Amino acid sequence: MHRFFKRKAPEPEEQNTGNVTVGEFDFSQLPADPGQRIPICSYNVNIRDQVRRIYLQKGPCQPSSYEFPKRKFGVSQFRRFNPSWFKEFGDWLEYSIEKDAAYCLYCYLFKTTKGKQAGGETFVSEGFTNWKSKDRLNIHVGQHDSEHHKARMNCEALMNQDEHIQSIFHKQSKQMRSDYRIRLTASIDCIRVLLRQGNSFRGHDETEGSLNPGNFLIQLEFLGAHNKEINDVILKNAPKNCKLTSPDIQKDIVRACATETINVIIKDIGNSLFSNLVDESRDVSMKEQMSVVLRYVDSSGHINERFIGIEHVTSTTALSLKAAIDKMFAKYNLSISNVRGQGFDGASNMQDFIVEALERGEISSGRGLNQETTLQRVGDTRWGSHYNSLNSLISMFSAVSDVLEMISEDDSSSPDQKTEAFNLLESILSFDFAFNLYLMKHVLGISSELSTALQKKDQDIVNAMDLVQLYFYTDFINVDGIGLMLENYEQLLSVSYNQESF
Repeated sequence: MHRFFKRKAPEPEEQNTGNVTVGEFDFSQLPADPGQRIPICSYNVNIRDQVRRIYLQKGPCQPSSYEFPKRKFGVSQFRRFNPSWFKEFGDWLEYSIEKDAAYCLYCYLFKTTKGKQAGGETFVSEGFTNWKSKDRLNIHVGQHDSEHHKARMNCEALMNQDEHIQSIFHKQSKQMRSDYRIRLTASIDCIRVLLRQGNSFRGHDETEGSLNPGNFLIQLEFLGAHNKEINDVILKNAPKNCKLTSPDIQKDIVRACATETINVIIKDIGNSLFSNLVDESRDVSMKEQMSVVLRYVDSSGHINERFIGIEHVTSTTALSLKAAIDKMFAKYNLSISNVRGQGFDGASNMQDFIVEALERGEISSGRGLNQETTLQRVGDTRWGSHYNSLNSLISMFSAVSDVLEMISEDDSSSPDQKTEAFNLLESILSFDFAFNLYLMKHVLGISSELSTALQKKDQDIVNAMDLVQLYFYTDFINVDGIGLMLENYEQLLSVSYNQESF
């Protein structure tokens, strides 16, 4: 098993100089003679660049006044190193007195290849000694893509820290961050203006050549046209992947603005008492939504009404609305005990009692209401929708009566609440209330059919006028129908709050 899983010997790059730590290394003891130097890869990886920098600062070892020894070539030829080569080949050529050989400082510091290609290894470890072949020096230098030139560029980059890749990246990153901040601030400013004025953002055609790309892009273009610093980093001058103009970015900024605004409102309320105003509405996709407004008195004594959000609800029953309110209050850390008033648009005053009864039933007696039925949303100004609301009110009449009766008899209710509940119960059980309720049901039933017919897309004006006349003369001007209706309503005189007659 061991012969298949032998421990791998460390590469030369992983070795260091005889357990010498970085803090203990004496850089003044670096040998100047290239023949005495140890390979760069033998130094600790944390001090290699420092060693390279010291050698580059000292420059190549070029003993020009030295009496260079002769070396025999062939039978009778003697050659020696020519000191004029120092000047000819610049600051890379070095000479080792100890080994009587020439070396390359650049390749020693940044050797990028192994082997003897173009004499690379010779000028690093063995040393060049063929004094009669001067052309080998030129071969070693090579073209612009040679290993020698790559080593020279590495040396220049090491000495020029301002142009080092990390420095360049840091400078570019700093500029990019500054441009991004300017670009983001411009987008936020445009969105704040549109939100404050309640204007739309998007356009039907937001392409580059569009004459009307939408309010947001028009506002951004206008801002750039009056500020060169902004114009240099937005739209066409911005990176294609960081324009900060996409619909998703706009929505993110809008959500951030909404969050900051609500935080200011909640902070302004503090621990003060407040009222909540709730309205139900449908969006364009016909989904039920609940809008919530808080009414409170600030520290200066001014009465404020602040919209804090829209919550999607699965239904418009009192139980669902209360659950949505509780969820929103918990989200913004608002206490239900600080609520001192409630307002509900689109429903009768008795809905306040329904919510109170539900709260009281959850806390004390545990009694609740069957809230499967509720008022139908009007949704628009069509009479037909009001007819549906009226039918819903009639269908839940018994449940409302029970709620009012429970409140008027509950000992936990305050005297004012009992009195108001009793008076309201007495009013809705009166003949006048019942008569008007069924009278409006009859009238709105006629108008509902007429409204549905008039609002057909293929309805023309002539036919619409005929329909109005037909319904007016046959239904509304029908005294006998009203008389018959009065006879049927006489039985409502015996209605009492403890009988489910409706």
